[in-house]
Amino acid sequence: MGDLIFLIGYRGVGKTTVGRSLAEYLGYAFVDTDAEIVRRKGTAIAAIVAEEGWKEFRRLEKEVLNSLKDASRVVVATGGGAVVHRQAWQQLRRRATIFWLTAETLIILQRLGADPASEHQRPPLAGQSIAEEVAAVMAERMPLYKCTAHHCVDTSDLGEDAVVRVIGDILER
Repeated sequence: MGDLIFLIGYRGVGKTTVGRSLAEYLGYAFVDTDAEIVRRKGTAIAAIVAEEGWKEFRRLEKEVLNSLKDASRVVVATGGGAVVHRQAWQQLRRRATIFWLTAETLIILQRLGADPASEHQRPPLAGQSIAEEVAAVMAERMPLYKCTAHHCVDTSDLGEDAVVRVIGDILER
């Protein structure tokens, strides 16, 4: 079983929720890269993007990813766009077990709509409606998720505990 586990995937697929539970189940520490960026910078992601732009946010995100490459006994939930850092993932992929959490677009939209903090945590990427953004960004990132992950778990019809069990079963093989 790997001692460094990354959860990647689009917003609303359950990376943070599952990551916390998986870390507890395994007895590992938990890191959320978005929360780590906020902690290091001392301000919200929306404020970072508004004041310094997406380029600065992505720089900070890459810095956090690189800082985790030698971690052990850690479950890491990444931001949905973290897969754009291809060079960082080449290194991480050799060291970590990476799970791509997916969900049907309708499920993602329902989850994002039910999360009152979602809009304030992450500003829109391109000024589109949330449905347009989800479809466009998922299509763009799909190849990156596929080539980055070792395993894929569809969370559409699974609760948090079921996803943790599926991942746990994969890790035990």
